[in-house]
Amino acid sequence: MNTDFKRILIVDDSEIEREVLKSILCDEFDVMEADNGYNALEVILEERERLDAILLDISMPVLDGFSVLALMRENEITDIPVFLITAEATKENVQKALKFNIQEFIRKPFDREEVLRRLKAKLGIVADMELSEEDIQETRKFINDAKEVYKKYLANFNKDTGHYLRMTALMKILLSKYAANNGGIERAQVDIISEAAFFCDIGFMMLPNTFRGVTRDDMDNEAYQSHTFIGRDIVELNRSKPCAFFTQVCADMCMHHHERYDGGGFPDRIYGNNNSVYTQMCRLVDEFDRLYFKYREHNEMQFDFVISELAQDKGAVSPEVFQLLTASKFNIVMYYNAKV
Repeated sequence: MNTDFKRILIVDDSEIEREVLKSILCDEFDVMEADNGYNALEVILEERERLDAILLDISMPVLDGFSVLALMRENEITDIPVFLITAEATKENVQKALKFNIQEFIRKPFDREEVLRRLKAKLGIVADMELSEEDIQETRKFINDAKEVYKKYLANFNKDTGHYLRMTALMKILLSKYAANNGGIERAQVDIISEAAFFCDIGFMMLPNTFRGVTRDDMDNEAYQSHTFIGRDIVELNRSKPCAFFTQVCADMCMHHHERYDGGGFPDRIYGNNNSVYTQMCRLVDEFDRLYFKYREHNEMQFDFVISELAQDKGAVSPEVFQLLTASKFNIVMYYNAKV
């Protein structure tokens, strides 16, 4: 078992289905198996600190997938991402899943690329994806074309285009420091991940006109929260292989940039590092720019004040991500004074 890999538990009473999923996952994940709900619960209770995701069959004899979820909740195990395995995501199953804050389904028959893409997006695995020069060029062209369309929407509805451009720049600063500290991220990947932040609120484009006026003050409003799903769906319309890296990262940011490290965000109430570090950065730079940009002078004193304000919201992002922002003071202040 490779301890450097994410650990996945497959729960399915069909040995054939388990073998198919295992063959898809075994090269990139540590895979554990359980052939029924009771055995799954034993594994989950024993391995809860080391499990990164669960692939859970809905239809199993004796103890089905939803019963497993109910017992997990009774044991206060709510921080492990769960993908429900089903031949058909019926309306009834979707409604039951929503009660457990689960909106991820893996459909049978399994599609290898789809299974891996969805798992990696949920677990924030992007650094291992290789990008050819051709992929990079096509992705940049796609981003530039999409930006022009989105900028027109922002201008037409008096949205602050500058805010999203500044978010992109801040993301690049934080990601560059993150890459220097942790390795594994190429410069082209840093650029592409940074650009994804520009589109985090793109879901507002497709809201009915009557709801386009909702603001961050209306975060509990169902219409406001729906922009996360809509944004993900807009981005995932582009499924071309060369742009798969950008699509994965951007869709995840659209969907989860309002999640919180303490699990109190929306729409999925993702807890801890089950929300990718990149999407946590997106949330943080969004909040930072809204506070810092409004000052007439962008100096270190104002930076420290904004940091102190953000620090009061404990649990918004991981300590690691917050430290990246704090440690980037010099570069951020220089950027605002040179570019803003």
